[in-house]
Amino acid sequence: MAFPDSSHVISLNDVTAAATEFARGFNHNYYQPLHLAILKGDWKTARAFFDHDPSALTAKVTPIARTALHVAAIGGQWQLVEKLVQQMPTGELAAIDLMGCTALHYVALGGNAAAAKALVTKNPSLTQVTDFVGFTPLLYAITSSRCKELVWYLALTTTDERPSCPFSGPSSRHLVALLTATGFHDITLFLLQRYPNLATIADSNGSIIFNVLSKMPSSFQSGSNLGFFGSLIYRFVPVELDHLQPSKPGGDLEDPYGKSSKHKKFTHAVPRIKLVRETKLRHESAVRLVEYVCSQALTLNDSQFWQSFISADILYSSISCGMVEMLRICFQFFPDLVWTKIPNEGYVLQVAIKSRQEKIFSLLCKMPIGKILVLVVDDSQNTTSHLAARLTTSPQLASISGAAFQMQKELQWFKEVEKLDHPLHKEVKTQEGKTPWQLFRDEHKSLLEQGEKWMKDTSNSCMLVATLIATVVFAAAFTVPGGNNQDKGIPIFLPDNAFIVFAVSDALALFSSITSLLMFLSILTACYAEEDFLQALPKKLIVGLASLFFAIATTMIAFGAGLSLVLRERLKWVSIPITLLASFPIALFAVLQFPLFLQMIRSTYGPGICHPQKLW
Repeated sequence: MAFPDSSHVISLNDVTAAATEFARGFNHNYYQPLHLAILKGDWKTARAFFDHDPSALTAKVTPIARTALHVAAIGGQWQLVEKLVQQMPTGELAAIDLMGCTALHYVALGGNAAAAKALVTKNPSLTQVTDFVGFTPLLYAITSSRCKELVWYLALTTTDERPSCPFSGPSSRHLVALLTATGFHDITLFLLQRYPNLATIADSNGSIIFNVLSKMPSSFQSGSNLGFFGSLIYRFVPVELDHLQPSKPGGDLEDPYGKSSKHKKFTHAVPRIKLVRETKLRHESAVRLVEYVCSQALTLNDSQFWQSFISADILYSSISCGMVEMLRICFQFFPDLVWTKIPNEGYVLQVAIKSRQEKIFSLLCKMPIGKILVLVVDDSQNTTSHLAARLTTSPQLASISGAAFQMQKELQWFKEVEKLDHPLHKEVKTQEGKTPWQLFRDEHKSLLEQGEKWMKDTSNSCMLVATLIATVVFAAAFTVPGGNNQDKGIPIFLPDNAFIVFAVSDALALFSSITSLLMFLSILTACYAEEDFLQALPKKLIVGLASLFFAIATTMIAFGAGLSLVLRERLKWVSIPITLLASFPIALFAVLQFPLFLQMIRSTYGPGICHPQKLW
């Protein structure tokens, strides 16, 4: 029977009709053993079948007209795929099934670069064959996004030739959207530089690339949480972005640029460094991608196109996700975007305030336009101070541990915006008759109660520990190791250095535990007004936790020194394991509490909300 031409899009009814017609004359029982052998990876049985019937090598062995090569590719039997490629005629490698797919389509979907290279090396035209929807193997590889090396290889070997025209035809929209969504921004940038028309593809929502990127905050550094050590590695690990043209298509798939180095081998040997390096490469490529797309849009010299190219929806998504890198570049190329008013949301600065995006707020405040937009009053008589006074539902607030510090962050936002707003706006009332501060108090009643409960629960728990430590170290001061001289009451081990360590650490533990106890007691007796959460309560909690940690550390030191004094005459080596064991609870407390403690210090003593950034 004649199969539909894979270069044209056909309907589902045509495919169903062709499948029904083919199935009528198909001998299922004859080819079933071969089908099962290939799916199991049993090359010995499959080869015996081919020796008995050489025509089976190229025959349609399934009811939907798939060859043995198709079956091996679908089953993920990559070794069999390579063996079948060696034995099949070159032209038969382009055979299509009733979905219009070649074996390369399924290899691309499975994400195996070696099998794809074997197919394309023998028949280079395979990269240009489309299925009945018009998708090339490159698009299948991008959809799978399992193997970046395979996507690179097919991007290098696929051309824009007729009839498929994957980079200028109808499927180019899907290609750009899916490739951007995979996060392989260096590949996207390479294809855009080869085919500049891809950069300015747009639909009713604006730029396809920007529309996808605006929903992917992890593509930029501002949207990635690497942790302390990851951020440290990120700062120093280098990435190569000077290349625009990778090496030849047949080169090393693990090193598509042909620039293998000791540094690259080292980063691959350490998984954590490799992950951070790949993340940084994605971030740097995304920035370069945004710059290139903006530069291409600028060459069109059409202001109406620019306004639709970077739509209000794209700006809103970018601001809500905190993608300051993308917005900075867009504002540099198209400065008038800062005047964009997003329907039902307000101007870009107002959206940044409602979304609690510090970096974007700081970026806009650096510009003169920001100082004007702060003064804007909307149709409901809401000033920007009113917007900051409303309790946000932004994930930015949910990411902060503890209701007390969420309340602190909300206060910081309100105070910062109020400071920039016009003084007269402090008394401007909404339609409900509320000033900004009145609105803040009403909106944050529930959070205030939660913050008070969190503070009291934390203080009660820590007070229990501090009281226990104070009791123990106070008793230890009068029951010293080894006892006292009966005549003078002087400790027997007084001349020993270890006893001095015990005595000093015991005294420090008592003083610090009492200090901690007093700090937590003052938190319990506080009045819990809204503004107390800004500085007073967090500072007391910081001092209390720091004192408690110091009390725990000195208590363990005192215990270790005292135990060593008692046992070292019999066990001279006992000081080493005692020191190691005593260090464990100290380290455990530090690891468990340090992130919260660091967050407290940052939010209380940090640079604040607005720290202006350079735009130009």
